[in-house]
Amino acid sequence: MAVRAPGHTDGGGTEPSKIEMETLRIAGRRYSDPDIISLCRQSGELIDPRWKIVSTARSLVERARDFPGWPNDALTRLKIIASLNGIKIAPMPADLARSESRDAVLYPTESGWRVLYNPDRPNARIVFTIAHEIVHTFFPNSRSGARFRSVTSPGSREANELELLCHLGASELVMPVDEFQRQANGRFGLASVASLASYFGTSFEATVYRLATSHPGIAVAGLLRYRHTREEERRLAQTTTMSLFTEAIGTPPKPAERKYRRQSVHLSPASPENEYTIRFNKSFDPSSIVYTAREGSIRIRTGFESLPNASSAKGRIEAMLCPYQGQDADPEFGDVFFFWERTVDHVNSDHNGVSETPGRLDI
Repeated sequence: MAVRAPGHTDGGGTEPSKIEMETLRIAGRRYSDPDIISLCRQSGELIDPRWKIVSTARSLVERARDFPGWPNDALTRLKIIASLNGIKIAPMPADLARSESRDAVLYPTESGWRVLYNPDRPNARIVFTIAHEIVHTFFPNSRSGARFRSVTSPGSREANELELLCHLGASELVMPVDEFQRQANGRFGLASVASLASYFGTSFEATVYRLATSHPGIAVAGLLRYRHTREEERRLAQTTTMSLFTEAIGTPPKPAERKYRRQSVHLSPASPENEYTIRFNKSFDPSSIVYTAREGSIRIRTGFESLPNASSAKGRIEAMLCPYQGQDADPEFGDVFFFWERTVDHVNSDHNGVSETPGRLDI
């Protein structure tokens, strides 16, 4: 998250005690973060913040490409892009790099924005984090944005609205859609991720999500975690606390089973949000191939199935264990990446990873 100037106030010298919860609905999505709403109203007319972020990022990339000798190195590219937006990028001093937990920090100076990045972090993290911080400068610095995010529940939709838009813009800066599609060469699938990540200097995770957001048809990608719902976790914790009183209250109910549930989800531009998004906590059916990603020597499992969303459409799905597991990942059923695309023709695949070669739906 971007670092704003300290002592952020409401203009009268004190922090606001109340945050007005204005909500806008634009293009089927709901927004309540004050910084996003300021962006939506910036021109005097209501605009879609996703369109604004993507178009601003693409415009910067196009301007940067006009420079002679457009470099292949991702960090050098970002420095050129940042300079066009009045941002200077530099490594942190050694003492700050040792003590700073964040990969990069953004702060204002008299001459403009400045991003300091931790050179000790992996290159892929450095590149995407810098791009993320650049996108933070696309938003007007509203009076109550930082305060709003500080009082929202961690992990909630409201708390993550701004960060998700910054991720979207960062993908456009680091993996421009035309170049990504050209490099993918029609091979949108998990088998292409490693080579694409190497070319763009990005992380495996960010590249998986870009498979969906740059897809010309209907496609969805995301991260799944084997867990209970948040409500089930809360009830389980309560049951554990009350275990000492089991004799008095009787045998507690059997806890719900863990399942693979959506942690993050990313859609292609052609995918209608209300039909193809997967709600947080929504679980995949136990018959889904995502549950077999941990089995055997086959790295990528493939199948043909529908997603747990409002659409009944079936398509080709791929699933694999994440190369790097989160600290909250289940030790037996690890975190899983999935990629799904709507197809026209298919040959059903079994759970041993024998894959079809489907045709794609022209949208």
